[in-house]
Amino acid sequence: MKHKRFFIAGIILLAGVLLAACGGTTAAPALNNAEQATLASSSTNSKTENAFAAQTVEGGSVVVKVTPLKTELTAPLEFEIVMDTHSVELADDLLKAVVLRDDSGVEFMPSAWEGPGAGGHHREGKIQFAPLTMNTKTLTLVVKNVAGVPERVFKWELAR
Repeated sequence: MKHKRFFIAGIILLAGVLLAACGGTTAAPALNNAEQATLASSSTNSKTENAFAAQTVEGGSVVVKVTPLKTELTAPLEFEIVMDTHSVELADDLLKAVVLRDDSGVEFMPSAWEGPGAGGHHREGKIQFAPLTMNTKTLTLVVKNVAGVPERVFKWELAR
């Protein structure tokens, strides 16, 4: 009888561990533009201790991750962009959908995209901008109108 109790207790414990490991996920609620911008500025990846960590924004069934690669203002700027989805065709021209803003709101168009063309459910590549000719306190990369989301905002503070 004593062994039977230990056996049953072991089964219950194992079932609890399996449920904890496999269950408990729920879909995240849809975010408005302001919430997405907040998410982008707060969901940084702490792989590096600098201010230029990767940021991710989800919305419209698409996850967009941006990682600054080259951030010296007097040299060409470069960012890695990764987009993933299971339900939306990623058909946007990233040379038209992505801009870089300085802290005064001036927008700069990219000079090059190194990656696959439009289409599919996964796109990854590098987008480049000409060197900035003025001082700025922030770099803000904006991805416009992908999957019905007007703007996905990725912002980094520059060290002074």
